Amino acid sequence: MDFSNCRILVVGDVMLDKYYIGKVERISPEAPVPVVNVTSEESRLGGAANVAHNVSSLGGAALLRGVVGCDLPGRELERLAARERIQATLVKTAQPTIVKARVIGGRQQIVRVDYEQKITLDAPVARRLQEEAASGMEGADVVVISDYGKGVISHDLCAFLIDLARRRQLPVIVDPKGTAWDKYRGASWVTPNLKELGDVAGRPVGNDDQSVEEAGKEVLHRHGPRRLLVTRSEQGMSLISNERVLHIPTRSREVFDVSGAGDTVVATLALALAAGASDAEAIQTANKAAGIVVGKMGTATLSLNELNAL
Repeated sequence: MDFSNCRILVVGDVMLDKYYIGKVERISPEAPVPVVNVTSEESRLGGAANVAHNVSSLGGAALLRGVVGCDLPGRELERLAARERIQATLVKTAQPTIVKARVIGGRQQIVRVDYEQKITLDAPVARRLQEEAASGMEGADVVVISDYGKGVISHDLCAFLIDLARRRQLPVIVDPKGTAWDKYRGASWVTPNLKELGDVAGRPVGNDDQSVEEAGKEVLHRHGPRRLLVTRSEQGMSLISNERVLHIPTRSREVFDVSGAGDTVVATLALALAAGASDAEAIQTANKAAGIVVGKMGTATLSLNELNAL
């Protein structure tokens, strides 16, 4: 597939992912925990910024809108976005940029340390973010709302984005969080994993076709998105809409790290739809992409060559 003419607007919770990578050779004398001798450090784009990074790495044009603090992590996010050819406009807030730090010993994650607080946007910042998102929608082919539950994707912002996109006849893909799904009403696609589907349905959902289909149709009726794309780990994906149900088996791959796999799914789905693929073709493409990134460490991306090689 060729995504070079596809423009994807991503709006959501951006964060900085830090990796401290080293070796474990002994246990601490202070407590029964491993000592990691750090040999390298990495910074990566996380959250909604990782969705935009996936779009860019696959050859599409990524436009990113979100908020960051007036701090070093915020500036590092902007630097990384520019390096990856992402057209990012990140509105400044008084609250600190979200950072997730992972300590890796060998090929094993030892601990994750989160620096975050719930983001509350004051009126001027919320208004500026709406204006920047509306500006980014001009010329876009698909809109992605990346909701990590950190506070940026409020009910008002979500409703604003979906309404404006519908008036411009643009598909809207939502990567959801939490159970307040009324704010996603009218979205073209919502892409929960199995646990997220169970949370919003109000009960655990078994990883079989019938259980997923029943819960999915309940959620469609109650909250009003047009389609659900449920990611089901080793069982693949399920498309559920009022018109059809489609179950797609997984692409068999060694699973190393599922971090960021959902970001890859929504980015690839958006690009495939922007390139003119049918729903089934777009899901198959997203399924292939997810099968690649789960074999990589951390919030990873993939190239178009990797995708087309399958």
